[in-house]
Amino acid sequence: MRLKQFIIIAFVSLGGLLLSACNKQLSPLLNNPSVPTPTAASPDLYLNNLQLSFKGFFQSATDLTDGLTRQEIMYGPTYYNAFAPTSFDGIWSTAYESVLLTANTMIPIAQSKNETIHVGIAQVLKAYTMITMVDLFGDVPYSQADQGVTIPNPAVDKGAAIYDSAEALLTAAIANFAIKPSVKPANDLFYGGNAANWTALAKTLLLKAYVQTRLVDNTVAAKITALVNENNLIKSPSQDFVFSYSTHSQAPDARASHYITNYGTDNGAGDYIGTWFMWQLADAKGFADPRGRYYLYRQIDNVFTDSRTASQTTRQFAIPCLYRTDPYAPGVPYCLVDTGYWGRDHGDNEGIPPDNSLRTTWGLYPAGGAFDYNQNTATGQSTSRETGAGGNGINPIWLSSYTNFLEAEAALILGTPGDPKALTIAGVDASFNKVAGFAGAIGYKIPTSDTTMLITASNQQKYEAAVASQYQNAATTAAKLNVIETEYYLAAWGNGLETYNNYRRTGCPNNLQPTLDPNPGLFIRSFFYASVYADYNKNAVQKTTTNVKVFWDNNADNFVY
Repeated sequence: MRLKQFIIIAFVSLGGLLLSACNKQLSPLLNNPSVPTPTAASPDLYLNNLQLSFKGFFQSATDLTDGLTRQEIMYGPTYYNAFAPTSFDGIWSTAYESVLLTANTMIPIAQSKNETIHVGIAQVLKAYTMITMVDLFGDVPYSQADQGVTIPNPAVDKGAAIYDSAEALLTAAIANFAIKPSVKPANDLFYGGNAANWTALAKTLLLKAYVQTRLVDNTVAAKITALVNENNLIKSPSQDFVFSYSTHSQAPDARASHYITNYGTDNGAGDYIGTWFMWQLADAKGFADPRGRYYLYRQIDNVFTDSRTASQTTRQFAIPCLYRTDPYAPGVPYCLVDTGYWGRDHGDNEGIPPDNSLRTTWGLYPAGGAFDYNQNTATGQSTSRETGAGGNGINPIWLSSYTNFLEAEAALILGTPGDPKALTIAGVDASFNKVAGFAGAIGYKIPTSDTTMLITASNQQKYEAAVASQYQNAATTAAKLNVIETEYYLAAWGNGLETYNNYRRTGCPNNLQPTLDPNPGLFIRSFFYASVYADYNKNAVQKTTTNVKVFWDNNADNFVY
């Protein structure tokens, strides 16, 4: 018995030694080279994914908001049913599953490698994303977000607290940009690793946050004054924060999204531009805005003589081209503007007719579409159709003109440095220069030599003189603010997010076209929560009304319509 026990014990001991030796030989193979550890990951690869995700986040934000300010169509017919919670699933998932998760993973890795510009970029994009999530939805998850199984049902943070955290992130980013990095980003899609431009953006986003919260924070005037006096904001086109697309159409399709929608097939335009926005460009000042031919492309130049309209039995002819006579928006047209601008009115949810080859659509700027020189050609991919600049457009996330308009508002309302009138004209000037120089910037030659259709020094001066006169003749502060915000509105074509924020904060432009439904309900002061959050998070409480205000909006319920 003892002999057997000894043999068994010896065998077990020998087996243990063999297994131990085996483990020592196999241990190095447990590190799968196809699944690298986080510390081995490249911040450059994270940065590439982060910036592409951020681009998608911004595109979703502007597409959701520009219809509310009548730049594109909001079908409605009421504000309550204009959007379903599922409308926000995409932007919600992009914010949390792509932008925040990537930034939160990347930051400590880049910090460990002293790649300070990478860190700062991630902090800026994270801050912008969370400020925007508050602007769109109000109180949202933040401090408990992206914790995985640790916190599967994150609670919301107050919007004001998230703004504070975002401002702290921007301040931290500014500090990181001032530190010499171990290596610069190899693939910064916005500024090419230029820390100075990223610093100017971070400070400009602080200005944006301060102006946005001026209704509820009496300390922002001093903060704005400090930023203006420091003179390190985005004030030059070379510093503009834009995402640039290309003409590449396959695997992946790298063209601007509104180009794909409106030029990507031979079916004509897929979007409807808002009638009021087109009217502002075509008629509102008594003469055409020179940017109009760059912003918008008319597939027809005369609705009443074009042969393609002969068989159309659409709402455009069921409802004549009348002009509003109500006190909210005197002179604003229904249906059509002049003879060639074909869009839809605010809240028009009638059936969609086969008018894709008639609709006015996105032009050269910023979508990389066609310049309108009265060519009277439908859009599409074939050689017989108008293809414009091939989708070589931009997302105008933050332009130098926006900074001028924010400074003008702050100077007028809060008494911060600067002359509001001069700053407004500077904003208009920056916008005209951006649009006029866009074709050259993307290497596209506008196919017309008729200078009357182009932005020229003469028509730009005429426009700026008209704006200066409007401002000078405005009798009240509110009227002057309306001039500032209307020009901001027109300069921000391609960025519905800023026009939506400005409208809720200032009520301007103050004569937006009302909805076709005389009882549309209260304006959307924040969106419903996304269904992916409201349906699956046990702590989520879905909104029951469109009038839930974000923390910085203390205006009356009927302040905007």
